Amino acid sequence: MNKSIKPLQNTSILPWESSTTIEAAEPRLPGVSIVMPVYNAGTFIEKTIRSLMLNDLSGCEVILMDGGSTDDTVSIANHYKKLFTKIVSERDEGQSDAINKGFAISTKPILYWLNGDDIILPNTLVKVRREFASRSNADIVVGNAYMTELDFSPIRHFKFPPECLRFEYLLNYAQNHLVQPSVFFSQRAWKACGPVKKDLHYAMDADLFIGMSRKFEMISMDLDIAYSVYHEECKTRGKRAESIVELAMVQAAHGGMTECKNTLNVLVSEFNELKKRFDSNEYSGAAIEILNSRIAAMERDWKKNIELAMRAKILEE
Repeated sequence: MNKSIKPLQNTSILPWESSTTIEAAEPRLPGVSIVMPVYNAGTFIEKTIRSLMLNDLSGCEVILMDGGSTDDTVSIANHYKKLFTKIVSERDEGQSDAINKGFAISTKPILYWLNGDDIILPNTLVKVRREFASRSNADIVVGNAYMTELDFSPIRHFKFPPECLRFEYLLNYAQNHLVQPSVFFSQRAWKACGPVKKDLHYAMDADLFIGMSRKFEMISMDLDIAYSVYHEECKTRGKRAESIVELAMVQAAHGGMTECKNTLNVLVSEFNELKKRFDSNEYSGAAIEILNSRIAAMERDWKKNIELAMRAKILEE
């Protein structure tokens, strides 16, 4: 892909563009279907698109799934229309629905999604494709990633050695989470563990990756793949309480009742901290009591289902 497409805004030029030489992908490499689920991403999406341009996309496809944006998201994408295999702009049921629709029309053996405010680093795509090609058992490849500020200054560097990619470790996802734009997976893994649940709006990736780690080996790749950009409009930043509760429900659904309760305790601690900050004695623990009663009910149901499964010899004792 020619990286010479002129930007609509000079502020969207990435700091490393002028110094990057794009590494060519060998023709034998497996292709990647890259799905971009976006909605009103006009503030950030041009940088995301330009980060893709700093990778050789030959043999790959890029599918934009826009949820009917009312800003300039689609016009920006159309400026780069040569980059995209398909641009879909229609109302959907949220990010999870957009991801599912994008992967449903994908044709390549490796799958990846890139949100409209994240960055894939230069020449990482070809290296990931080589990793898949070199391993017959490759179904999920996980690289390293940075969480950054809007100006790409690092907040935290995430590394994922093999011991961090086991099911038992990832079940404690609040503490041991992956960084979604550094994870690639096969069509086989997606068909076994997907699609992502449409009723999940914050923890759909946690649910998918925890499920995948139970069924497949996750391969660690010591390569910085992506920047996950943290900003005021991030869903998990603006709706932190909702995202914590949703993650807890996901952990419970995978059998992690202790991990679920620990995640909810994070919310309790944050509420208590707010109480101290505002010096108020009016806060009621009723909401937390309701959540805990929901967890207790889910725990009873989960244990009951395990018992029934064992009786039916679905699970070994």
